[in-house]
Amino acid sequence: MLWPVTVAGVLLGSAVAGVPGGILGGVLGHALDRHWGLRRWSEVPAQLGRWLGLRPDFERVLFLCLGRMAKAHGRVTAEHLQLARELMQQYRLDEPQRLAAMADFNRGKLPATSVERQLRRLCRQQPGRNAELLDSCWRMGLVHGQPSAATRQLLERWAAIAGLGKAEQQRMQQRHQRRRSGSAAPVATGGGLQQAAAVLGVEQNAEPAQIKRAYRRLLSRHHPDKLMAAGASEDELVAAGEQVHRIQQAYEKLKRYRGFR
Repeated sequence: MLWPVTVAGVLLGSAVAGVPGGILGGVLGHALDRHWGLRRWSEVPAQLGRWLGLRPDFERVLFLCLGRMAKAHGRVTAEHLQLARELMQQYRLDEPQRLAAMADFNRGKLPATSVERQLRRLCRQQPGRNAELLDSCWRMGLVHGQPSAATRQLLERWAAIAGLGKAEQQRMQQRHQRRRSGSAAPVATGGGLQQAAAVLGVEQNAEPAQIKRAYRRLLSRHHPDKLMAAGASEDELVAAGEQVHRIQQAYEKLKRYRGFR
């Protein structure tokens, strides 16, 4: 583990207040280093960016958006809260992370919270996860069946920010509505790690960068908007949507197994 903030705290504290300042700066810096758990110097700029709000965490923005989406329904219900808990479990958040996610969810409900500013920043910095975030928002928006007018306006505005077309939004809506009604045919989810790797066309222990490249390449190849522009039929678009879902599930499974973001 690296201790960059400890070193910086000692130097800065010593420059300002001599030995006592250096001791205090070192103690505070050490606490931050232990909290961040940095292992490479290359992680320092990204962590500072998150701390300053310049590089928001995916989960933080996700739960801000989910809170705003639940509130757009008019009243946050037990079903909204249950789905939030299910997503915390899906992302394998530990207890401190769950508390932080619930705090973000509650902040997202407040009109004063700048949810869309955070969303725009995330979409610029992590465009590969735009569809993943909007998919969870559609899931929240459909908790009680058809989305309200306010919910649909939010979804359309956020889809524009994320660069998702109408075909992709329609696919998300149809898939979650079928899931709710129980009329959907079961979708293969790549039950094991080997199956997930096979869906992406990589080895189970491939480097994270290789897994990410395969994921993005497959998403681009099967994206419903691209197929629609090429003149694909309705059946082909539905099949492409299901394939995208399988690709996303396989990627999430490998990502959790390998422990990368």
